[in-house]
Amino acid sequence: MTMDKWTIRCLGIALVSIASLMLQVTYTRVFSITLWYHFVWMIVSIALLGYAISGTFLMIFHGFSKENIDNLLSLTSALFSVSVLITYIISNRVPFDPITIAWDNMQVIYIFVYYILLGIPFFLSGMTTAIAIERSETRVNTVYFSSFLGSAIGSIFVLPFFKYLGGSGVVVFTSLIGGLGAVVFTLYLKKRVKLLMGWIFLLIILLPYSSTIIPVKVSPYKSLNIALRYQNAELIETQWNSFSRIDVVESGYIRYAPGLSLSYIENLPPQIGIIVDGNEINAITSYDGNLSTLTFTSYLPSYLPYHLVENPKVLVIDAGGGLGVLSALHGNSSQIIVTEENPNIVNLVKDSYSTFSGNIYLDSRVDIEVFEGRSYIQNSKDEYDLIDLSLIGSSSTSVSGIYALSENYLYTEEAFTSCIEHLSPDGILSVQRGLLPPPREDIRIVSLAISSLIKSGISKPEEHIVVFRSLSTLNLLVGKKPFTHQQLSLIRRFCSEMSFDIVYVAGVDPGEVNKYNRFPDPIYFNIVKEIINNKEEFYRNYLFDISPTTDEKPFFFNFFKGNRIIETYNNLDKKWQPLIEGGFLVYLVLVQALILSIIFIFLPLQRIENDSYKKNSTSLFYFFLIGLGYMFIEITTIQRFILVLGNSIYSISIVFFSLLLSSGIGSYYSGKIKAGTKNHVIILGAIGGISIIFGLFSPQIHQVLGLSFPLRVCFTLFIVGPIGFLMGIPFPLGIRLLSQSNNELINLAWAINGCASVIGSILPIILAFNFGFSRVYILAGTAYLLTTLIILNKNKAKSHNI
Repeated sequence: MTMDKWTIRCLGIALVSIASLMLQVTYTRVFSITLWYHFVWMIVSIALLGYAISGTFLMIFHGFSKENIDNLLSLTSALFSVSVLITYIISNRVPFDPITIAWDNMQVIYIFVYYILLGIPFFLSGMTTAIAIERSETRVNTVYFSSFLGSAIGSIFVLPFFKYLGGSGVVVFTSLIGGLGAVVFTLYLKKRVKLLMGWIFLLIILLPYSSTIIPVKVSPYKSLNIALRYQNAELIETQWNSFSRIDVVESGYIRYAPGLSLSYIENLPPQIGIIVDGNEINAITSYDGNLSTLTFTSYLPSYLPYHLVENPKVLVIDAGGGLGVLSALHGNSSQIIVTEENPNIVNLVKDSYSTFSGNIYLDSRVDIEVFEGRSYIQNSKDEYDLIDLSLIGSSSTSVSGIYALSENYLYTEEAFTSCIEHLSPDGILSVQRGLLPPPREDIRIVSLAISSLIKSGISKPEEHIVVFRSLSTLNLLVGKKPFTHQQLSLIRRFCSEMSFDIVYVAGVDPGEVNKYNRFPDPIYFNIVKEIINNKEEFYRNYLFDISPTTDEKPFFFNFFKGNRIIETYNNLDKKWQPLIEGGFLVYLVLVQALILSIIFIFLPLQRIENDSYKKNSTSLFYFFLIGLGYMFIEITTIQRFILVLGNSIYSISIVFFSLLLSSGIGSYYSGKIKAGTKNHVIILGAIGGISIIFGLFSPQIHQVLGLSFPLRVCFTLFIVGPIGFLMGIPFPLGIRLLSQSNNELINLAWAINGCASVIGSILPIILAFNFGFSRVYILAGTAYLLTTLIILNKNKAKSHNI
């Protein structure tokens, strides 16, 4: 067997690994659109479960992997390519939607179906790599490197294709890449070549039409489908980029004026809807350049600051279709700086619908920055008279609580503190959320404001805040200085004229509150008063978690307390749906992943009539610990670096790339290290130590937000690369060490490592929810430190035997 053959095989493995990671990243995008954000992490666990099951399969049917290796690799990779397309088409027909889980018990079964169905391609990809590892003998580090290198390339390679192919097209393209890997494996075979070339030709023909033939199926409960059900509604166009899908619609459903006063009796100007990922609604509003047509903006609660500051310099964060910009223009602002991280939305307003929008982004007073809001604030050296955070994120997500698993770094104590620091001496921060009784996420902005003011050195924060509500929104103003009597008079007059309810102003009389949009009790007033006077005790006793979120635990939309589930369930009219939407689906996913791991991994292993795996249980536990530790670090780093890189898909791709590439290099380098030696132990200890250091210092990561995006990418590579290099070494060393005692246990080690990775892809999210990112890093470091004891104990046992 020549080196040339193994070079070809490693190329095939790299291609299959590229396709496999492309599929993971693609599914995180597609299922965020078709379903909800929860399924970003479910896809990772599905992929890892498929890899783990492949090891169990090869362990039980050990004769399967003894066949001609090129024949096996071409077969598994070809089946992988075919399964990518077929399982995607079938999954589009499975009626799974977590919104219906409260009244449809079958949805729990459908989660199982998704796991099994979508796990098939990853099972076949894992088979390809596992067979190559088992048969590679001394080349295990080279094979493992090829797998890591392909995975790293796939995580980045996939991103630009979303713009041109859309979600379904990228799935087809992924299948095509996997098919090319199968072709590579057939170079030394005479069969399957024609069949594979025919399959690839079919995929090439399908590629341009994939979005039409197999469209991405969006949940009927998402805003896009609701809007399209209106009479004469029309989907004008759909655009993709690497981190979003934008649908432009005309529909009677589009009436985007959050909190509009009931005193406004005219029709709104025509609007064109912009719907992000099928659910987040924004709109481009018709404007002819005549300020008199913007009268409706003065009836919005977000317009109040323009009564309090004259000719302000305004920063509008996440401007979307430009409603905040129209308010700023109508408010006679001297300068308007606009941030919007999605270039597709900016291009729609600025180019495609420039005439419709009144060319607002070409106005001399307006400067548009395609930038993520938190990073822009951190990077800015300027002060602003008004910073506008008006309903960032859609109102629909606020009402449903469906983004409970979503990290949001604009709604943290550190972000609010940064906003306050960037206000001019008389400046105001304006924040708006959808009203969500019983009060939870909406009222949390008050907790954040109070905490951030105290952190900024304000001794009497209650004098710096104003809280009022419309029929549908809760609105918060935070002043750099205490609000003056004149300003408070203007606020009271504005609320009275607009029939908005005052919740809190300095010196508020209880008779002023709950006048127009009445609740049985002035619940919002009572809560704000408690936050001001007795916040710590109130946070402990209140049914929902409304304490201020931080960069360490940035889950602004998660407001449930784990120790009060039953009470919460009863308070929500005994409906499980809000709990599932609010993040508890992740617990269900963890349980189901464990059940499937038992069914497909552990139970089949009991059929093996070989006690050798029991005798080597400690050595096999080594693979469990490194799998768990690796995923704890990987998942937590992805979540943590969303702050650095701006959004989840960039974080997933760049962290995957950095971690997998460096791990691949580490795996290749492992060939120079003798397994079970002092160096082996030192490497494991170094990983554990670095992970613990990450845990201790990661809260300071926001310091890099002032850097440009390319520098933040370089920072990510610099931080992740070294530990990734080290984490690539333990697995191949462990395989070599295991092969010295029993070569048949290699597939079992692969399965156990994969099973630990399945658990490790979900458990860090739950732990971060409850304890923060730092402690997850520390737990990962502890897992690696425990592996040093296993190696030391193994060496001690060897010396005794001698």
